Parts: sequence; C-alpha cells; structure tokens
Amino acid sequence: MKKFLAVMVVLLIAAVAFIQFAVPKALTNYIKEKVTTATKAQDVNLSLDALPSAKIALGYVDKIHCTADDATIGELNLKQAVLDGTTIHINIMELLMPTDGISREEHTNRCLKSAGSLELSGVITEDQLRDFLAQKVELKGLQVSMTPEGITAQAKVKILGREADVQIGGQIIARDGDLYFQMNHINIENAVLRRVNLDKFLHDFNLTEQVKMPFGLQFREVEMRPGEAFVKATRN
Repeated sequence: MKKFLAVMVVLLIAAVAFIQFAVPKALTNYIKEKVTTATKAQDVNLSLDALPSAKIALGYVDKIHCTADDATIGELNLKQAVLDGTTIHINIMELLMPTDGISREEHTNRCLKSAGSLELSGVITEDQLRDFLAQKVELKGLQVSMTPEGITAQAKVKILGREADVQIGGQIIARDGDLYFQMNHINIENAVLRRVNLDKFLHDFNLTEQVKMPFGLQFREVEMRPGEAFVKATRN
C-alpha cells in the first residue's frame, strides 16, 4: 500500500510539473511560431501574463504582448509588428495533441477558443513603401513622402528617349482585410509631352495579398502620420 501511494505521489508531482512548466512553454512556442510565420521576423519576443500564474497551465491568459522586429507582411516590410491580446482562452488539448486530418488554419481556429481583444499593429515608413513601389514600377530616383493628409511620390521615367518627371498621389487604406496603396492621381511632365494627366490608368496595389494572417486577424485601420503609416489588424 505504501509503495502504491508513493507511486501515486510521484505521478502527481510529475503531472503538476508538466502542467506548470511544459504547457506554458508549449503555448509560448505556439504563439511565437504563428507570429514568425506571419511576419517572417527573425527576432520575436513574447510575454504572457496571468493572475494567478497557474491559469496559464489551463490555457487562460490575461494579457499577451509580442514584438517582431524587421517584420514582413506579404511583400511589405514593417519597422516592427506588435501583437497584443487580452482575456485569451487557448484549447490546451488541441495545442498539445492536434486533431488529425485537419488543415493548419482549422487547427489554429480550434486552438484559440476565445479572446477579449486581439490585434496586430505595425508601422510602415516612407522608405519601406518606397522599396515596395520600386519593385512594382520601373521608376528612377523614387522618393516618397507621408503626411497625415496622404502620400506623395516623385520619380523620373524615360519616354521617347527623354526623361520625364512623374508625380503620384495616394494613400494606404484597409479594405476587405488587406492593405492597399490607393493611387489618387498620376501626372507625367517632360519637354515633349508637356504635362499629361494619367488618372484613368490608376489602380490599387495590394500590399498584403501574399500572407495568411493568423487567428482570424484582418487589417481594418490605417492612420497616416508624418513620415509613416500606422496600421492595425483585429479579429472579428
């Protein structure tokens, strides 16, 4: 009888140790992996807070704060991406023993049972938007300026063997869960053409179409600031 009780005590201690240490570590690694996949960041820092702290072992987290430096969303670089969440409930059984035969997206949906709030925010700088546009349009000397009123870009392009000045105006908007650079006007001016308005050729560039956001996050908010744009994705 004493031997049986001793074995039970050992098993109980082992179970408590597993719950107290292994589960929080698995949860931390899971969230960091999701953020790393979404942002392609090499340096991801995560903190989980709960009171009492033992709640984390049961999948309940009061607050999540995660930062990802040099993040990339789709084809767009961000100065930093920040994931913040409150009142998170994670399905620990699904996290530790994933259901067979389901997609990664379905697994993610099953892991996150509920969240009081969950948002991913980031900052797009003038240089980062310039680098993105330079990959999409063949322009020389592209310069981008951001203000609360919108975005202006200037560059040069060769037309009929002569250089022409190009002026572009636009803004970053959130639509259908993605981020777009919306062009409002484009003008070209040189000695041959004088000044030509090309607004009828305007179109929007999808900045985030190459990424699958985790946890059902969708971009819904953009705030233009001097020299940068603040963007935010939230969960339904």
